[in-house]
Amino acid sequence: MTPRVVQWLLILGVLGGALTAARIAARPLARVELRASADSVRVARGPDTVSRIAVESVSAIVSRDPFRIGRKAATSPYDPLQVAEQMTPRPPRPVLTLEGIVDGPEPSAVLEGLPGVDGFRIVRVGDVIAGLQIKQIKKTAVVIVGMDTTWVLEVREPWRN
Repeated sequence: MTPRVVQWLLILGVLGGALTAARIAARPLARVELRASADSVRVARGPDTVSRIAVESVSAIVSRDPFRIGRKAATSPYDPLQVAEQMTPRPPRPVLTLEGIVDGPEPSAVLEGLPGVDGFRIVRVGDVIAGLQIKQIKKTAVVIVGMDTTWVLEVREPWRN
């Protein structure tokens, strides 16, 4: 076969395929019908099964917005990141105990229960440990600020209970 004959055969094949696809898309080759079941006929014919809504109810529902009665915008804007931040629990506050105070020109205190520190730790005014800042060391108490809390710790005296 010559190339010219092959070319005409390819063109005829493509045209025949296109005509067949158009015929099937326009109308199916076999007719398909579904018969209605007895249940669907009863539902379609039975006006007594469908409850009617009063015109007054429909007008009342349409006249106002069922989701926001005041028809005003929300006071706070929707921010999914802020909602997610609020859901995460805050870390627990540490249980701090003051074991002792060393008075002098630069007073020091012995603290137990600082986050990230095992055992006791000697601190001075201005020290920052795990976000907790030592603000003041008095003769009988230590003031610590951090984690949205202010602790005033007094020396533990076991004999007083």
